[in-house]
Amino acid sequence: MPSRTRNSPAKHLAARFAPGKTLTDAAGAAHIPHRPVDPQQLVVSVEHASCRVPAPLRGLGLPPAHLRTHHGWDPGAADVARRIAKVFGSPLHLGRWSRLVADLNRSSFHPRVIARTSGGRAVPANQGLSAAARRARLDRYWVPYRSAVETDLDAVVARWGRVLHLSVHSFTPELDGEVRNNDIGLLYQPSRRAEKSLADRLDRRLSGRELRVRRNYPYTGLADGFCMRLRAERSARSYLGMEIELNQRALGDAASRRWIATVLIDALAGEFAR
Repeated sequence: MPSRTRNSPAKHLAARFAPGKTLTDAAGAAHIPHRPVDPQQLVVSVEHASCRVPAPLRGLGLPPAHLRTHHGWDPGAADVARRIAKVFGSPLHLGRWSRLVADLNRSSFHPRVIARTSGGRAVPANQGLSAAARRARLDRYWVPYRSAVETDLDAVVARWGRVLHLSVHSFTPELDGEVRNNDIGLLYQPSRRAEKSLADRLDRRLSGRELRVRRNYPYTGLADGFCMRLRAERSARSYLGMEIELNQRALGDAASRRWIATVLIDALAGEFAR
């Protein structure tokens, strides 16, 4: 964990947020039909929760330092997701292995579900895999996670008719010379009215806490990903998906992650009937 400095993200965020205040939607929230009404309708997942590699893959042939960068996982995302799931009593799914083993946020047919390169360097253990070896890798490290999440989604839909799936990620503050200046990104499918309305409400609540929020940035909600694949397979009436992207600049220490989690919890609390 990075050491604390006088410029730690925790102190920066503490100056911007007032703790312990639950935000509500001043405009009310009853105008969207089939909206989630109970925290038990929430399922939380973190596809890139870990930078570990299974022992049989021998570190993928990469330096451990590379795996610990944003190329290997989403630093800070799991800590935030754990707090959200704990408060709402929601099922929580954390990816066990590095995204470079098998990317849980990619479809099985995506060319980078088992990436051959990472950050400009070759991934030795991912080179020249036969179709059978590729399938075996996915069966062992990709299928169980996706199946477990979908099982919980199905259970919520069976009971409540609709599930709210929150997929939590983090992003590097700068990539290929582009400085990402937002604190939080909300990724969704704009053509799904309920998802757009949810993004409107979350944006309003989070921006009210002086967070810099952007929609479908730094990635588009229409790109291949777990939520997008689930949308293709499930109706808008039963599945509501939202990817939360958190700037790693604001997640550098435990206090920072607690602040971000608290603000997200307050924003999400406005979604549920009291």
